Amino acid sequence: MVLLLNSSVAKEYKGVKIFIDEDMNYEINNFLKRFVNLLLVPVLNHLPKKFQRFVKKTHKSAEEVIEYATTHKAIEILYKKGATHASRNRAQKFMQEFWFHTNNAKAVRNRLKLVEKVLRRTITSLTALQKRINILSIASGSARAVIETLSSLNISNKKISVKFLDKSTEAIAYSKELANKLPRRYETEWITDTASNFPRYYRHEKPDIIEMVGLMDYFHDPWVIRILASIRENLSDKGTLITANIMPNMEQGFVSNIVGWKMIYRTPEDLADLALAAGFDRDKVRIVCEPLKIHAVLIAKK
Repeated sequence: MVLLLNSSVAKEYKGVKIFIDEDMNYEINNFLKRFVNLLLVPVLNHLPKKFQRFVKKTHKSAEEVIEYATTHKAIEILYKKGATHASRNRAQKFMQEFWFHTNNAKAVRNRLKLVEKVLRRTITSLTALQKRINILSIASGSARAVIETLSSLNISNKKISVKFLDKSTEAIAYSKELANKLPRRYETEWITDTASNFPRYYRHEKPDIIEMVGLMDYFHDPWVIRILASIRENLSDKGTLITANIMPNMEQGFVSNIVGWKMIYRTPEDLADLALAAGFDRDKVRIVCEPLKIHAVLIAKK
């Protein structure tokens, strides 16, 4: 099991350890920001739906996050802190800073860092054990976490095959552009299909790593248990699943009502229950939360 050196055990639930990653490279809130949030966030959560029109007018990037909510386009704008569109004046610069440094915006970027960290350590540990590594990204979106991780690794004597599966042709086209920076030694393939159909693309070798981040946020428990069980069945021996879910947090009313980004919020304990219901062994499951405790990453070995 790949663990993070900067993590501390927060609790244990049904034998599953839940960690908080305390790496200093994450975005966190200082004392002043936490104090302001206590006063401001309840106001944001109770704004009327029509306030969305005002948010759109404050900055083009904020408008596009609302327009493209739940898609890779919105996620990429959050990754770039709204810099997709330049601020034309001081008012727009202020609003860009405000909207793209809310807790949820920071946490999305923290999730990216955490997933890359877990991927990097998982891939590195596998290179010491086998000559070929098969990676599958389900509902890959932009696939930024996988692509940036592979770009940062110095692995020349191993064969690494990566499949990116997404139902959106736009997301696949975007991820192909990002993948231009990947060294040619990686074998890459893009597949347009739904998540549940992934087994049909592995007739012989099974994936050693399956990354599925950002999908479970939109599906109810029965479907999640089915896809997790299918992943467990189709992983290679001692293969690893890396997935995630958004957690209940103080800004979710604003995110749902004003941004229009509706999701299914789950606690780390909820994630543990889903993994166990899908057949993963409790001693092979770990959950790591980024420091704002808005996104939890589940790491499960077969």
